[in-house]
Amino acid sequence: MLCSLQARIAGYALSGGGRGIERVDVSADGGKTWVEARRYQKDNVAYVSDGPQSDKWAWVLFEATLDVPANPEIVVKAVDSAANVQPEKVEDIWNLRGILNTSWHRIKIQRSSCVERSKL
Repeated sequence: MLCSLQARIAGYALSGGGRGIERVDVSADGGKTWVEARRYQKDNVAYVSDGPQSDKWAWVLFEATLDVPANPEIVVKAVDSAANVQPEKVEDIWNLRGILNTSWHRIKIQRSSCVERSKL
């Protein structure tokens, strides 16, 4: 059975306090292994700088193409210019109103069928 395919994972990341996004990591196996996503930024423009026109104030778009196994859990986390990493679990930052939930973003996918590979 052939139960793996490639999927494009895309989104945006934003940090607070005027810090830029240094890295976005994407996983298709619940966070066991990671792939660094490609970030979309302007060419030849410093991403993290002190100028008021710096891109660090804006969203950073990201994209990664991953080999996705059957029934994967896609996980995304970002790292900012101060080396802050999003917390792994919402339980670590839980509050009654649910504000400032910056934990890893997780999506579980169920694939109902696999393609059978013919024998040679």
